[in-house]
Amino acid sequence: MKIELPKSPIVSKLEGFHLFHYDAAPCAQRVRFALHEKGIARGREVRFDADDPGSCAGQDGAWVSRQVSLAKKEHLTASYAQIQPNLVVPALVHNGDLHIESMDIVAYLDEVLGGPRLIPKHDPALLADAQALTDLGKSLHRSIRFVTFRWGLRGLARLSGKEEQRLKELLAKGDDAEQLASFYEAYDKQSIPDAAYFAHLDKLNAAFAQLDRRLQDGRAFLTGNDLTMADILWAMKTLRLLECDYPFKQLFPTYAEWYSKVSRRRSFREGVMSKHKLMSSAFRAKASVEQVLGMGLKREVLRRVA
Repeated sequence: MKIELPKSPIVSKLEGFHLFHYDAAPCAQRVRFALHEKGIARGREVRFDADDPGSCAGQDGAWVSRQVSLAKKEHLTASYAQIQPNLVVPALVHNGDLHIESMDIVAYLDEVLGGPRLIPKHDPALLADAQALTDLGKSLHRSIRFVTFRWGLRGLARLSGKEEQRLKELLAKGDDAEQLASFYEAYDKQSIPDAAYFAHLDKLNAAFAQLDRRLQDGRAFLTGNDLTMADILWAMKTLRLLECDYPFKQLFPTYAEWYSKVSRRRSFREGVMSKHKLMSSAFRAKASVEQVLGMGLKREVLRRVA
């Protein structure tokens, strides 16, 4: 989605590709994956709110990295809210034009850049299939949030009273499309019932079972023999859940093999993981400890799928 009249004075100054992102955020990882599939490498790092001429300049053959630290709550600042009204990552600026919502950005990149087509418009049936799988993934966006916050981030994701109030104030100026205010209010108070978490987990389990069956015909990727936007979206969901110790190999081996194939791509290694390896390893180590303590996601998934 293109923002026609950005509120931030920074946007109009930016030349080339500037990506506002966070290395560990799945939605931002989708866009980085797509950029690298298109042959656009990661370039220099600048502060997300830097607006001096050197920071605003573009970089040939590369995208400028503007890291918005979710850990430091930089997405809850007034300066970022002017760029991304939903207070999430990513946001992409291309020659002064602001785009938000990760899969819309992927579609935009597919239009303006060369390289392999990520949206198979040449084949109506293939396009419809890829769109259906993408829509399914989008419909489970909140499910990923509920599951990974409950069995992954846990207390690390909670906001202080002051941070929660700041979130509400900033979102009051927009439409809160991500439903963040209500989610954090309940999550911070630990008032979300177990049944809600389990319902979201069951939706994800059913979706992965469906995708596993689909891949059993020997196809290389979700819609056929070429990687599409659907693979990009689902690969990022899978990575995040693997970091919570979701037992893909045990339950859905064909799907696990598909993910292994996708994750070996150079665009994945360089675009998604190059600066996320350490944090990813930390998430996995934490999940392993929780599994030993009997409180991990793997135990719950196996109990519910059995």
